[in-house]
Amino acid sequence: MTKLLKDYPECIFCKNTKLKTFKQSSEKNFYINALIKDLQLNYKFLDKIKIKECKRCGSLQNNPWFNEEISQKIYTNIYGQHNKNWSNVINFFNTGKLHIHGNLFELINKNLKIKNYGEYKTPFMGLMLDYFLTEYKYKKKEFKKYFNLNIEYLKSRQVAGKNKKIQIECINRGNKILLEKNKINTNLLKKVSVKKYLLNDFSRFSWGINDNYKSVNSLALANEIFNNFKIINLHEKNIPKFDLFGIFLTLDHSENPKKILDFALKNSKYVIVNCHTSEKLNKQHLFTFTKKIINYLGKCGIYTKNINNYLNNKTKNSEIYFVCSRKNQIKF
Repeated sequence: MTKLLKDYPECIFCKNTKLKTFKQSSEKNFYINALIKDLQLNYKFLDKIKIKECKRCGSLQNNPWFNEEISQKIYTNIYGQHNKNWSNVINFFNTGKLHIHGNLFELINKNLKIKNYGEYKTPFMGLMLDYFLTEYKYKKKEFKKYFNLNIEYLKSRQVAGKNKKIQIECINRGNKILLEKNKINTNLLKKVSVKKYLLNDFSRFSWGINDNYKSVNSLALANEIFNNFKIINLHEKNIPKFDLFGIFLTLDHSENPKKILDFALKNSKYVIVNCHTSEKLNKQHLFTFTKKIINYLGKCGIYTKNINNYLNNKTKNSEIYFVCSRKNQIKF
């Protein structure tokens, strides 16, 4: 077996070792093409990667799959920018509209009282922008300007390798931008509705240090534009308690997804999960959930409710939204 691949003999989610062969033809896509070219492989190489189905939780998993070094390279070098994450925030500040999750935000706030909100991994895939919109008076030109000023401010601090004169010019320009963007923030801010937290576990299977747009990382931008916002580490002490914790298309981008979900359930009254549930698994992902995950969580004693039918965003068949809790029944 080539050294690029590694065995993953147990289910990465539930750790079950009883996996059965799942037949599926390999399909090419943008990500696969990038993998092949960047790693200097041929498409026949992908035939070495077989698909298995977990007999316990129903997840599909590639085995063997890429080793630690390659899997990290996939999400840092090969396609390190989380395109959808950035498209969400760019479109929002250009138009003031959110088309990400339909009426999910309204549904959540109608049924739950939220003061502390947490989210896993990427800042612009879940409900952070929805909260931003409730906190600010919307003005299209000012929103667009505010976004661009934050990008330019963060870029102005990137002065490595420049001579001292240019460094001073950049810093002075950044100071002027800072005053301008803070003025817009003050003029548009209505209220700070909730405390917001973003959990980061630095997984090799997800975007991070190279999730950049115009040389600005998504976490740096989130730190600038969100009020009452804090990035926390999974291993920190004194983790806050959440009224709601969101996981939006990121649970399958963790090295230990069950640990992330258990963390969320332990520290939250309710957890909202949006995840891929497909019977097709592409080679750029180690695993994917299927719709069997709902029944599996129920068997584990976790209150779980599929809320796809409550949403008006015409959810794709390959995605599911569910709310879960260890202590609270879901009454929507």
